[in-house]
This record gives sequence, structure tokens and C-alpha cells, in this order.
Amino acid sequence: MKRALARSWGRKVAILPNFGVLLVSTDLHGNLRDYLRLIDLYEHEEAMGNQPILVLTGDLVHGPHPDLNMPGAWPHYLGTPYVDESRALLTHFEVFTRTARAIALMGNHDHAHVGGPVVAKFHDDEAAVFDAALGHDRSRLCRFMSTFPLVAVAPCGAVLTHGAPYATAESLDAFERLDYAGYEDYSIQQMYSSDVVGGLLWARSARPHQAQALLAATRLDGDPNAFVAFGHDVVHEGYEVLGDEQICVSTSYGLQDENKTYLRLDLSERYRSVRDLRPGHEILSLHS
Repeated sequence: MKRALARSWGRKVAILPNFGVLLVSTDLHGNLRDYLRLIDLYEHEEAMGNQPILVLTGDLVHGPHPDLNMPGAWPHYLGTPYVDESRALLTHFEVFTRTARAIALMGNHDHAHVGGPVVAKFHDDEAAVFDAALGHDRSRLCRFMSTFPLVAVAPCGAVLTHGAPYATAESLDAFERLDYAGYEDYSIQQMYSSDVVGGLLWARSARPHQAQALLAATRLDGDPNAFVAFGHDVVHEGYEVLGDEQICVSTSYGLQDENKTYLRLDLSERYRSVRDLRPGHEILSLHS
């Protein structure tokens, strides 16, 4: 199936253009309302002539167990209540990407459908439950997820991943030799320390030198990139800046609506560090 960003799909590194506006979100976990808000933001930017690109940085699927939607059952730590609509979200996005400049990166939950280990969040085996719910759409949508890149890189200096920049391949070419298959029998602990795929999908934190190694390995023009933006962990305040090289962003899962945050980056700029990102300018509220 041809897609609007055809050269990004099916690769391990998506190279973004040096023009337009980049919208970055994290960890939707089946929250259709938040996803559709991102689509509205994209369409607004498009109507304004801003040539937007939307990047969802993994974990599109696997939301709360239906029992949590019973009266009085919703736990506060999961943020604003919602119903898991992973199937509707993934199906819409699969169609949306045929014409819109939008991609998703691989997350650890998406990986469970295409070669990753069993993940247990609200079910003992999230992928098995969701695969069954997909029915006759399962093969097509799993093939779609298998094309998600692991990393996105923009000439503005931004590198996007699902998890923290704990590991890196040595070059852009080396990233393309990575494979998502073969992790089915790994434990989660093994994934943390296994290799680049495991590290970038599962790590919740990274030291400055690890982030710097990824920024150097993914350079596009001779200079290291400026910062890594990622999700995977939950920052209840919406985002956390870590040193000069990292920002963890929480767009949806685990947050109250008023704290949900996304990034809006100018792809024609060149950011020097994560300190260039300003609340109210590049760091924005999803439901403002």
C-alpha cells in the first residue's frame, strides 16, 4: 500500500524533510479522543499552509481493560478516564497515512505483534487479546505495524524514539540492518539489555553520553543532532527536560487532560539543544 511518506515506511530510520511543521506525540494506547485531537491539529496546520508532518512515537495500541470503565473502578494514576479503542485508532491511522504526511514509530506494545515479547499491562498477553479483536483485519494491520520505523531524524536536529536513547547503532546504515523479528521468547529484562531494538523500545532513562552517542550516529550533515524526544515513561506534568539532550513527553496515556503535551517543531530551523524548546511555543498542551 503506497503512503504519503513512502520513503519512511519499512525502514528503521525515517528521514524527515527540512521544511514544514513537525507534530510529535507519544503513547496513545488506544485513546481515540486524543488521537483525533492530533488529527484535528494536523488538519489545522494543513489548512494554514504549514505543510505538517505528524509522528506518533509508538504504543498506538493496548488500552485499559473494560472492567476499569465500570463505575468507581478507574484508578487515578491512569489519568482522565477513557475506553480502549485501539482497533478504531489503528484502522483510521492506517487509512490516514495513505494521503497524509504521518508516520508512527515502533513502540514496545506495537512490537509485540511483529516479533516482540509478550507484554502484560491490562491482560496477561496484550497482543493475543488485540489480535483476536482484529479478526479478519489482523494480518493487514500487523503488516502495517511491521513497517513502523524505529527512529525518526529531522535536519532541524531532532531525533525521535519510543523509549529513552539508551542504545544506538553505529550509523544510519547500521540501523537499517536491524530486525524486529526473533524476540518472542525474550523476557522484558532481557529486552532492556539485549541490543539496539530492545534498548530503544524499553528503556525509560538514559545517561547523557548514551543520548549523545545516538545523536552522533544519526547525524545527517556532519554535525550531531541536538536532542532526542521520546515517550514510553509517564511524566504526569506532561514533559521533563533531561540535561541538554533529552525530553520525555507524555501526550496521552496516564495523564489528566490538562497536562497532556505534544511538540510542535519548525523543520526549517536548527535547534542547538533541548533548551531551545519553549513552553507555549514548541511545547504545547494537547487540549488547550
